[in-house]
Formats: sequence, structure tokens, C-alpha cells
Amino acid sequence: MTGTLWLTLGEASRILGVDPDTLRRWADKGKVDVLKTPGGHRRFLRASIEGMLPRPRQAARQSLTAMGEPPDRIAALFLERVRSDMAAQDWHSRFDEASLRWFRERGVRMSDLLIGYLDAVRRTGRDEYLKQAASLGMEYGVQARTRGLSLGEATQAFLFFRARFLAEIANVARRRALEAQQAAALFEEADRALDTVILALIDGHRGS
Repeated sequence: MTGTLWLTLGEASRILGVDPDTLRRWADKGKVDVLKTPGGHRRFLRASIEGMLPRPRQAARQSLTAMGEPPDRIAALFLERVRSDMAAQDWHSRFDEASLRWFRERGVRMSDLLIGYLDAVRRTGRDEYLKQAASLGMEYGVQARTRGLSLGEATQAFLFFRARFLAEIANVARRRALEAQQAAALFEEADRALDTVILALIDGHRGS
């Protein structure tokens, strides 16, 4: 709401939806900040009055499953996207078959953890998924260093993973026709989780 800084008794009571006598009593009991003019009229600070208005409740956060997006389906589509694009990556040629198998297996586990994080509703469950994903990220970093990848190459490999994961989350938003606020919240959570993992990867590669 916008307007003058100070409100009359009538204006303030209309904003709050209460009787002027009720607001007058609240002011007299010190429940509302009020200023009296030299003529004895009450003036109310707009910000204080608007601060008394009930705030709209945020919609409960929906899990991916509740949106109609089973985690297994998202994981399968994501891994299909990764497999189809991986061979064209420069860092891919640096791995022998055993190394590729190791990273593929962990990649499946990582996607399960990140999707589980987005699907969980309870804070404790989400924290546990994120903790395990960060631990796996650190393991990625250690193995990448052990197998001869520089920190830049290891980061490049993870950014490849990250881009395709976020692309699949975008597909979820499109398929479910999420409102802008819902889609933004989903992307923000996915981005936050991926940031946590890449920081753990860097720590692992550096031997922290």
C-alpha cells in the first residue's frame, strides 16, 4: 500500500477493518503507536497500521511426487540426457573404462540424492539428503584428483551434470505448468543443493 505517512483515525480503522472506537481504545491502551496533534486528533503511522494486517499464508511446499512427478521418472529422464551428451565432452576422454564406470555409478546415486532432496517435505529428511549429496561431492573431488583430473576439469564435469539437472527441473516446471513463484522456488532449491555439492567437490579435490 502507498499513500501519506500518517493516517487519520478513520483511514487507519478502514485499513484494519475495525470500528474507529475499537482502534481508539487500542491506541489509548498503547497497543497501537499513535500521535496526537495539538488539536487533540489522533494520527497513526501508516507503516505501523499496515504491519498489523495479517500476512497471507504461504502455500505449503509441494513434493515432486505431489506435483505428479515421480522421482524415478525424473531420474531416468535426467540420466538419459546425461548419457546422450557425455561422449561429446572433452574431459570424458580422460577417463578409462573403470573410471567412467565409477563416476557413472556415483552419478546415479547423486541424482537420486538431489531428487530426493527436492521431493522431501520434512526439514530433517531434506537435510539428510543434502548431507549425503555433499559427502558424495567430496568423494567426487578426491577421486577426480586421484584419477588425474585438474580442479578445473573436475569442475567442468560437474557443471555438465549441473546444467542437465537444472534442464530436467525446467522440464518438470513446464510439464506441471507451475506458476512463476513455484517454479522459481523449485529452481532456487535445486541451485542451492548443487552449490553445496560443488563446494564439497572443490574441498575434496584440494584435500581439505
